[in-house]
Amino acid sequence: MLAADRTMAHNAAMPGALHVRWAAALAAVAAWATIVPWLAEAVGLGLDVPTRLEIADHVVPGVVTLVAVALLAVLGGRSASTVWLGVGSVTFLAGLWTTSTHVPLIFDAFEGATPWGAALLHFSAGPPILVLGLWVLLRSLRSAPGVR
Repeated sequence: MLAADRTMAHNAAMPGALHVRWAAALAAVAAWATIVPWLAEAVGLGLDVPTRLEIADHVVPGVVTLVAVALLAVLGGRSASTVWLGVGSVTFLAGLWTTSTHVPLIFDAFEGATPWGAALLHFSAGPPILVLGLWVLLRSLRSAPGVR
């Protein structure tokens, strides 16, 4: 039995536990994305940007991801379902937004315009959502009937 076949067999045998782990991971990174601006401010790594930008770049994508996870918790289903496909897509886009809006901070840090700690802390919110969203999206596509 190939490793991929063993993984698919294992996932089919324990769909509930697998779905709970994915939903918990997505919820955790969404919560992280939402609180980063205020945590950064509390530890002295805040940025001098308007609150509306922090809300647009952290809170909105975090809340969108949390709503997607809540929908997943309510509707659940097999990983090949439309719900999982939608959650993966929405989460991937939320992560893409958060990541892309913080890339300039890294360049600012290289130029010395932004402290490295602040840049890395703010940037840390996007990639986990992006990667987990992509992973859920690809898993839901791969699990679809007729896809190998």
